[in-house]
Amino acid sequence: MIKRINVLKGIGRFSALNFERGSEGDFSDLNVIYASNASGKSTLCDVLRSLGTGNPAYVMGRRSLSSDIQPEVVVLIGGERAVRLQEGQWHNHDNCPSIHVYDDRFVAENVFIGHHISVDQRRNLYGLVIGEEAIALKQAVGSAEQRLSNATTAFNAAQSALTRLIPTGYTIDSFRNLASVDDVDTEIAEATREYRTAEQTKTKADAIRARRRLVALPIAEVPETLDKVLSSTLDTASLAAEAKIRDHLAATSQGLSISWVQQGFDAQIGTTCPHCGQDMQGLDILEAYRAFFSGELQAQEQLRESMKSAVQEAFGAAAQNQIRQTLTSHKTEQNWWKDAAGFEFVLPEIDGIETIIALLQATYQAIDSVLARKQANPGSEVSLTDEEAAAVTAWNEKVVALKAYNKALNAINEELENRQVNAGVIDLAPLQQKLSALQAAKKRHEQETINAFNAFDAASAEKRAAQQGKQRANDALREQSNRVFERYGSRINEILRIFGADFRIAPDGVSFRGGTPAGQLAIELNGERVAATPEAAADPSQVSLANTLSGGDRSTLALAFFLAKMEMASDIDSSIVVFDDPYHNQDRSRRQCTIERIHNLVGLARQCFVFSHDLEFARAVEKRPGTQVKTFVLDSLTEAATLEPRALPLLPSQAYLKNYHRLRSYSENPANHREHLNEVANTLRIILEEYLRLKFPREWEENDWLGDMIRKIREAQTGTPLSHCHPLVEELAHINTYSQRFHHGGTGEVADEPEARELKTYVDRTLKVIHAGGNI
Repeated sequence: MIKRINVLKGIGRFSALNFERGSEGDFSDLNVIYASNASGKSTLCDVLRSLGTGNPAYVMGRRSLSSDIQPEVVVLIGGERAVRLQEGQWHNHDNCPSIHVYDDRFVAENVFIGHHISVDQRRNLYGLVIGEEAIALKQAVGSAEQRLSNATTAFNAAQSALTRLIPTGYTIDSFRNLASVDDVDTEIAEATREYRTAEQTKTKADAIRARRRLVALPIAEVPETLDKVLSSTLDTASLAAEAKIRDHLAATSQGLSISWVQQGFDAQIGTTCPHCGQDMQGLDILEAYRAFFSGELQAQEQLRESMKSAVQEAFGAAAQNQIRQTLTSHKTEQNWWKDAAGFEFVLPEIDGIETIIALLQATYQAIDSVLARKQANPGSEVSLTDEEAAAVTAWNEKVVALKAYNKALNAINEELENRQVNAGVIDLAPLQQKLSALQAAKKRHEQETINAFNAFDAASAEKRAAQQGKQRANDALREQSNRVFERYGSRINEILRIFGADFRIAPDGVSFRGGTPAGQLAIELNGERVAATPEAAADPSQVSLANTLSGGDRSTLALAFFLAKMEMASDIDSSIVVFDDPYHNQDRSRRQCTIERIHNLVGLARQCFVFSHDLEFARAVEKRPGTQVKTFVLDSLTEAATLEPRALPLLPSQAYLKNYHRLRSYSENPANHREHLNEVANTLRIILEEYLRLKFPREWEENDWLGDMIRKIREAQTGTPLSHCHPLVEELAHINTYSQRFHHGGTGEVADEPEARELKTYVDRTLKVIHAGGNI
């Protein structure tokens, strides 16, 4: 068994690993090691895996990247024998005990990768390399696979080289069967001449038919209702009512809009004010509401706003840009028809683009300005200024010219359409096919192509022979796999039943067919066979392992296989078994089953190590009657990591109760704690962190301290869980500031010593926060 790790440095996070002097740090039969994530558990598992296999690669692959220290490991085995890893090699490794490690690496290599099951996973799952015969068969399959791999590589290269020579539209077989053509170069020259002559004729016809009509200019017109909007008025009573309502709102509220009051007025029954609720019977404000909300003013506002939007759409920047683009496209089409089709037409006379745009813009500004004045004086009649009226008149005159321009375009479009209809039609496909066939026939009988076909045929023959050889090796391996499955399959299924899994491995679940050696893993889920092929996993419409087994199920299957192998291993009584977080990816309902199986294996194996970041799980594993158990805490946050033999920390709820009783006791009898003031002061921050974690377990990161929690409470949005703590946040901040004096060096000075009277004040304030939190 492993007695202790004396040296561990230059590996992963470990610049060094401190250990206890004497026998205190020695390992026992069952060793439970508690550590948070990213503390080095997986690194230690690979160190033990490397020790068991004698393969230094597992350690060298984890050497520290930011250190010049060379990886070094010294492990004390049995009594006093030290096994060393130095300069990339294990020394004195003979007769090391077998070490079996269950961790993420084991799951990845033995069960699933992605959405399908790989060769090594299937073979490892069924233990295909156990025993002399299996090892020989594995070597035969490996040799056959290597031959097939080489043959496949050569085949792919030959196929790629040949495919590059094959013209579009041909397969390897159809290209192979092309006959040679006499005087092929002359035939190709004649076919090329015919094709180019027809292509030139067709190009012009196709281009003519592809052209579109000249688009009519968009013409914006001044709304007919503009005069009506500008000349509309309101009686004095409506305007006075609006003033009275606004005075009423100013006196009784801040920032309340008339539209909001209107909603209340429209819905109110009786004579109560929709804003302040008082009875308005006999008051002027009631008559004001009735006069103002009669609808006349609102109707005028809606008409004015809809007109403003319509004017912006017809005269604004988008309309101006559309006119510019349309006139530009007309000129472009005129040039194309002249240059490409030989047809000239004359566009109607019209002012320049910028002149038209300027008139449109001036009209837009005139109407927009007068509408703005109307909006400011809704009760009065408003008129266009002389300058605005001139802009509108100028545009109306231009509209006449633009309509005449569009009318003239119709005649041009009729002529263009006539030319498109009469354009010639030529079918180039037969000529292209004839030319392509002649070129392909010439290519097929060139020496380069002949050589490529010869290389392809030879590679194809070698690949077929390699596939047949691999199949023979697979058949032998399949028979051995079936025998091995008979040995482990029933125990795997029994463990799955114990774990409450609703799936099992089918008894005939090993078969090999084509491709890489691949014993198909057959799974039955609720009595129905589930496909385990990569093809099924790639198709989301099929029921397969990719969409039926959860992550917890996969972890359970891997653990069941590991336990079955360990329980049935002939050397289990002299072996060391290592578990790294065996429960972290399983359902909570399977936790106790996992602990029972580990305890059962502890009784069979020589020594057992259990690494876990789950404190509750670690404390449960520790409790195995009749076994010498040692517990350790792994801390890699210090400069030199420590693997300290000590009791596991209390569970959060237990620690909270202990700290709560300490504060209550101090609050009631401070004199009884004169020698423990620092301990009480340090408890303030700790208990508040514990309390908040118990109260809101899903709101914090693992490494959040009280300061982080206070910040998150301050930033919490209304309605979120933490927002209910807003009334406590300032008091939490004061207590945190006080407690920092005793567990921080503050400004670099020595931490303060608590004063008993002041400490009692903050103890009471802390308890008050906790008691007040009961209402959250």
